Amino acid sequence: MKSVFVITMWSGGRPAKKWKSEKQPELLPQGTGVSFTCLETKLPVQIIGSISVEEYESGKEEIQGGFYHTSDQKEEDESTFFPEPTNIQRIF
Repeated sequence: MKSVFVITMWSGGRPAKKWKSEKQPELLPQGTGVSFTCLETKLPVQIIGSISVEEYESGKEEIQGGFYHTSDQKEEDESTFFPEPTNIQRIF
């Protein structure tokens, strides 16, 4: 599992914008913000102001995102887990 950092910009006591980064954000030289590379866009971002940084482990996202199964394999696996019942007769 790898770490994912969630950077939140706050405005008026409420979260205004969130970003994800694979690397821990670096403090800007002025000490008033952070810089990091956005996980989705791969663009560098610098934020100045009220900011919070949280670290999460991303293993659950990789499993749900199909890291271990493709969509075709998933359909086949579901049919083996949920076979057609034999005691139900179709009307149409």
